[in-house]
Amino acid sequence: MAQRSFKAAGLAMGVTGTLAFAAPALAQQDTEAMQRQLDALRAQVERMEQQLNAQQSTATADSDQASSQTRDLAKENRSLIESIQDSQFSGTLQLKGVYNDWDEVDKDTAGDMDFGKFTLGVDGQHDDFLYAFEYRFYDGYQFLKKGWMGYQATDNDTVKVGLVQTPFGNMDYGYLGWYGNLPYLAGFNDNQNAGIKWDHTQGAWDTSLAFFKSDQLGDGDEHYGANAVADPSNPVGNSPQGNSAENQLAARVAYTFGQGTDYTTEINFSAKGGQLYNKQTNESGSNWQAAVGLNGSYGNWYTLLQATAYEYAAENPAESTTGVSDDVLEIGAFGFSYLIPAKGQTYSASVAYSMDVNWGDIDNLYFYNDFSYISPNGDYSPVNGGFGNVDDPMLNDLGMKVTAGPYYAWFSVISGKNALNYFGPVDGDWHTSLQTNFGLNF
Repeated sequence: MAQRSFKAAGLAMGVTGTLAFAAPALAQQDTEAMQRQLDALRAQVERMEQQLNAQQSTATADSDQASSQTRDLAKENRSLIESIQDSQFSGTLQLKGVYNDWDEVDKDTAGDMDFGKFTLGVDGQHDDFLYAFEYRFYDGYQFLKKGWMGYQATDNDTVKVGLVQTPFGNMDYGYLGWYGNLPYLAGFNDNQNAGIKWDHTQGAWDTSLAFFKSDQLGDGDEHYGANAVADPSNPVGNSPQGNSAENQLAARVAYTFGQGTDYTTEINFSAKGGQLYNKQTNESGSNWQAAVGLNGSYGNWYTLLQATAYEYAAENPAESTTGVSDDVLEIGAFGFSYLIPAKGQTYSASVAYSMDVNWGDIDNLYFYNDFSYISPNGDYSPVNGGFGNVDDPMLNDLGMKVTAGPYYAWFSVISGKNALNYFGPVDGDWHTSLQTNFGLNF
């Protein structure tokens, strides 16, 4: 406003000066002509003031628009920063040492030291939107361990879409040690599948329902958690059986006694089943699994018990074509294919004790034992294409974990007998592997 006033004053002075210098000439003109000239000059001044006002209004509008855009940009950046702050990034770098009593090289060299794994993950939430991702790198292969998008519909209800964990048996792993157990190796616990899952919590009750379009993202065996595979690059016999679990339904319900205390006992029931499609014959079989489990936490003590019954009724190509018996199912995980009984029961029992200590930088000692057993229905052999019969598979993992800040070390004595040909030779004898896995979490 001050700028406009100065300019208007300048115009007025200019007009006045013009009139003063022109006075002798104006005295000789008609009065009406003088009035017309004054009116024209006054109109010119008014037009110039209007132009000044318009320019100032435009500048103010542009400034307001720029300020609004700046506020919107700041709001978007602030939302992005808050979302990043709500995300938890994690990773693991792990090395491993192994001594197998059946390996002549290990006997000669006192074992081997090798690369274990490298993982990168993120878990986060922005408003009611949830997300999680983990990618793993091993020696010679890599895969997406989990990857899903979720929505917190209510305080008690969550929906997840993507590669999510199957709601089945004892969660999250089904064992308490490092190596795992036979139900896990057979694909019944800690299994990731591609689909949609709904989780509901209400007091001591936990309920989950899921639909899985596919068992994994792809047909290979380079994934986490064992599933039926149709990978022609890594058959067990002459060619792969070619099965793939499709269009699966899964449900789990659990009740926790002592909810909210240091002494809890969860009892859970779960079932899963659906289509078992064979990509060699283009025919559909079926599969089902059912389990009852107990998950106990009693102060520093933990225990897991689980019994699982299952059946895979596959529409395989002729045994003479595949070289694989119909009494077994070809499954795969971690870049390796192997055979499990097509029908049977699995049993597992685990116990662990966690002890906080103050030994320099060491802050926790964790002791555990996992035992598991498979009882096939009918003949079963994990070798020779599944033809023949061997003693029931058994596996035991006894060990401890030492934690010091971000560093950890697992020490395991793993013993197995006919353990699916995933662990040790299949010769009816017990074999032992001494393993240590150490690294850091970040």
